Amino acid sequence: MANYLLNLGVSTLSAVLSDGNFAADNGNANPLLRSEVWLTGGSGLTLTDNFYQLPSALVQSQWNFEQETSSGLEVEAGDYILVRVFQVTVQPSPTPSLVLNAVFGQGSSEEPTGPTTPLQSPLAIGSYPRTVVDSFQLAFASNPQAQQQYWSAPNSDGSWTFCLGEIHGGENAYSFNAGALLCTNPTAGSPIYQYGTDPQMKVGGAMGGRRRKPAA
Repeated sequence: MANYLLNLGVSTLSAVLSDGNFAADNGNANPLLRSEVWLTGGSGLTLTDNFYQLPSALVQSQWNFEQETSSGLEVEAGDYILVRVFQVTVQPSPTPSLVLNAVFGQGSSEEPTGPTTPLQSPLAIGSYPRTVVDSFQLAFASNPQAQQQYWSAPNSDGSWTFCLGEIHGGENAYSFNAGALLCTNPTAGSPIYQYGTDPQMKVGGAMGGRRRKPAA
């Protein structure tokens, strides 16, 4: 059994917001400060097969770089999948809030075509890509402040970590779409920024020969 953490950085710089993507990987020596990467480890965690937010910040020494999201991650039954969203530049006040959205599906094997930095979504909200679409947003469209009680507060390091659960089933390939909504002023309920990514994931030996790593 191994724990795999999808680590994603959010930035409010216009250059990042304009395409709706999470921040790019910067190769930082601290794996928890790298974005759009898979990490493995978490030996100090006791995980259960459910979706929930971890109550504490992760320990840097327990995590190691596994691979970038540009390559499909191979997992096996019994592995755990986690998602961590961190602020590239931590905003101390007001404390921002976040909503995580994750969807698994059987994706296409066709390579995308288009610009070097494609939009993460063909939909738009204002002048930015709409990467997360759900009825939760619709229910609070006229009163964005009211939804903040349901959004997640960050851990002590300014990040949010969620356990998605344990891998089940036999060999198969999946698309894994992760989206995040970040509100930098929860009291006002705005502004809200959106981010998305769609790494591939394969269960079983479909990709062949990946060396198994125990939790660090």
